[in-house]
Amino acid sequence: MACIERIKIEGEDVIPAQVEGLVDVFAANNFVFSKARWVEDNEVSTCKICSNKFNQLRRKHHCRQCGRVLCSKCCSQKVPLPQLGLPDPERVCEVCKPVTECITKSRSSHQSFQLEAVQGLTELVMDSAGMKKVIELGGLQTLVFLSKQENEQIRKHVMCGLHTLASHEPLLGYLVKAGGIKATCRILSCAKEEEEQTVIAGISTLMIFCKSVDFKSQALQDGALQPILALCNMNETIALLAVSTLSLIVQDPRTHAAVIENNNKALPRIIAFTNARDEQMQEVSLNVLAHLSTGTEWHKNRLVQEDFTCGRCLLKVLKTNTRNMQIVFNAACTVANLASSEQSQSALQEHMEIMCNLLSTYDEHTDLLLHISRAVANFSKFPQNASRLVQHLPNVIAISLKSETDAIKFQGMRCLFNLLSHMARPTIEALMKDGASELLEGISDIPGVHDAIQTAILKNIPEVTSPPI
Repeated sequence: MACIERIKIEGEDVIPAQVEGLVDVFAANNFVFSKARWVEDNEVSTCKICSNKFNQLRRKHHCRQCGRVLCSKCCSQKVPLPQLGLPDPERVCEVCKPVTECITKSRSSHQSFQLEAVQGLTELVMDSAGMKKVIELGGLQTLVFLSKQENEQIRKHVMCGLHTLASHEPLLGYLVKAGGIKATCRILSCAKEEEEQTVIAGISTLMIFCKSVDFKSQALQDGALQPILALCNMNETIALLAVSTLSLIVQDPRTHAAVIENNNKALPRIIAFTNARDEQMQEVSLNVLAHLSTGTEWHKNRLVQEDFTCGRCLLKVLKTNTRNMQIVFNAACTVANLASSEQSQSALQEHMEIMCNLLSTYDEHTDLLLHISRAVANFSKFPQNASRLVQHLPNVIAISLKSETDAIKFQGMRCLFNLLSHMARPTIEALMKDGASELLEGISDIPGVHDAIQTAILKNIPEVTSPPI
């Protein structure tokens, strides 16, 4: 016997409706539900709703929707059940009737009935008892299926219902299987800016899926990225939600190319948001850029070019004296990543100067100082930066090299070794004044460095030789 799938809603077991054939109803042209188990007459002696005992006057009747045995008073209404493959009116109990009528109306070709259906289902999912019945009888799949309608009001109520359902974590997997993410993306792709309630519900629903470790990749596979990018160009309320969701999406490096190379001009909009008045918008947009800046050389260069075109927004952030440390942290992380791009060095000269000055500004903020030190070390890789960076060696030595945090100290060492290869004399002079012992101690603390130095030396001189003849 096949295992019956159960989920818990408000601590109670619920058996979701099962679709015959394709489970993803969004991808289906039509679908019917499997019929509930038909309870045998001899299994019950009382009505399951009113608890009255059956007798010769109180006869037994079956609800064609749930399959339970009930009295005529509790199971007197008749409703067509095309969703079960029963087009003629059939007995339905008073408990199943509200949801059943909505699902039956949804099968109509008239949009007025479809609208009544989604309004009813959306209202029913607002309380736990109604939600359980909606799930048991197929209301969830009905909402997903109706997301394909063009009617604005139908889409609005469908999205509201799906958002309510997605807010219950046990239902997420069930929604994904039914095509709930695809339905949400479809609605968002069709929605206009003036449909703010629908759009906000849709983005919030996608955000729920993108926050889930189990369903983030499925959200991307089902098309979440493109509507989110398009929504970045809407009003600030919608854009903030869109960028916040995007910050979850871009945690997956596979999405970076689609964001940076898309034709919706989302990237310039995100960069411009880094200078928004709203600090939350600044924070999340910089978070997105920090992730995007971990990509390829071409992507880094594209980010730098777009930032220049937008008015050098990153530079403005670094120059702003903000109290929001997360903004500075995200900006420093982004610049540190971009500093590793060889093609972008000429456009990042002022950024480099500011990062060097920030060493002493944030010397007590360890996490932030790590990104600043990393930026300086990355800039030091390139010979054209050496003459400017040697002027900041006292700070590099005093703050990065002498840091008690190994990660910061090692970034300081990277900077010094790079400068030794580019401008040995001034770097050595600075180290002789201060820092030589710390540099040597740091070298000895790094596993494998001693052997690597010995190997490099032995490439130039022999370890064993014969006497001259």
